[in-house]
Amino acid sequence: MSREVARGSLLGMAGQGWHLVTAFLLYAYLARALGPTLFGEWTVVLSVLSWVEIFVASALVKVTTKALSESPDEAPHLSRSVYLGQIIVSLVVFLAAQVAAGPIALALGNVQLTPLIRIAALDVPLYAVFMAASSIVLGRQRYAKQGVAWIVYASAKAAFIAGFVWAGLGIQGALVGNALSSLAGLVAMYSMLGGARERFSALWPTLRWMVLASMPFLALSLIQGVAQYVDLWIVSAVVPSAEHVGFYASATVLAEIPVFLFLGLNRVIFPSISSARAQGEGDLADDYTTQSIRTAVIVTVLAVAFIAAAGRHVIELIYSAAFLRAYLPVALLMLAGTGRTIHATCAEILMARDRRTAALTLLGVMVVVEGVLVALAARRYGIDGAAAATALSMLGGAAVAVVLLRSSVGWRPLATLVRALVAAALVGGALAMLPLSPLTVVIALPVVCIAYFGLLWILREFSVRDMAAMRAALGR
Repeated sequence: MSREVARGSLLGMAGQGWHLVTAFLLYAYLARALGPTLFGEWTVVLSVLSWVEIFVASALVKVTTKALSESPDEAPHLSRSVYLGQIIVSLVVFLAAQVAAGPIALALGNVQLTPLIRIAALDVPLYAVFMAASSIVLGRQRYAKQGVAWIVYASAKAAFIAGFVWAGLGIQGALVGNALSSLAGLVAMYSMLGGARERFSALWPTLRWMVLASMPFLALSLIQGVAQYVDLWIVSAVVPSAEHVGFYASATVLAEIPVFLFLGLNRVIFPSISSARAQGEGDLADDYTTQSIRTAVIVTVLAVAFIAAAGRHVIELIYSAAFLRAYLPVALLMLAGTGRTIHATCAEILMARDRRTAALTLLGVMVVVEGVLVALAARRYGIDGAAAATALSMLGGAAVAVVLLRSSVGWRPLATLVRALVAAALVGGALAMLPLSPLTVVIALPVVCIAYFGLLWILREFSVRDMAAMRAALGR
């Protein structure tokens, strides 16, 4: 990988990593302050908000990033167009959320969620403008600014949400704090547009083209959002125990760690592949593709092994002992997270390569299979069955996605998977035999990472080219 892309990947993942650290601290506080039932309500409401915000996070912004990567000279015009489009779309989505809040809450089996969904929607317009700024920064390949801005956003989110809950404002205050964090992120992300001012009439033709071009990206992301949250929504509607819904919700938060971390990688990979293909560098695009899938496999397999071996201690550390019933769902959903991460990375690559039909078809089939399996399993086996069904469907979808890219990556990711499984089994087995406690888990994590990557080195997973890319990313 080139120095810029390798460094951008590290910075993007660093920003997501910090977001992860602050999320851990935040959820550790919220779980203890709210308890399993209210924590479950908070998580379900945020899942609805996350899906609603797909309309402003994965449509126009994707087209903007791709267009800027391919035509940097058009930056001022494209930037103004995406800001205008995001404002219009976000206001429509906000009003729709206000109207649909009641029926959504009823479908989720808890009408008390209605006012919470309406408050949560306050974040939509602010997040829309924040994501517009993010797409512009990514399209210009200013990865350092992107990483720093996401660190600011994550820090503000943790501070605002925890502060309002501590002040006694409950879930309602937490949702307001969530909206304010998008404003903080926008301030950190925004940069001057440059160029002469343009009227609406001059922006409208470009905006219309962007809307039409964004439809495949929007469709893909909406279906991905359903795939990500459908198990939680079904559990909320089907499982009668509100406390068990809270356990499952807490498990989904931990299981999102690998998916969440790799958002930073995917933000960099998409414009990088688009730019390489636009410049006729097919081999370089193939290299980006292979490296990104391998990275996703290596990191997510380690996460599964760590949770399987020390998941109970992790749950107690983050949530408290009251949430230990979530252990099996966490382990199974972490496995599902591996499949979801690999699939999401492959989907980004397929879209960047203009293989949109393949990406959409695979995801649509995967969501249908997941929904059916989860509904059947949740009714009969509760939250454990729902987690197992989710893992099965996500892993199947990931395998098919990698096969679709075999002409670009060959079987190199399969070799990476085998080595990662061997290393993870050895490290996880050793970790499971140690007398751990919630506090020693924190110390064990870096030791496990060092041992895992050391074993991969011994197994010759890392090539000379990989090490050169890492040195370039670190500026050495």
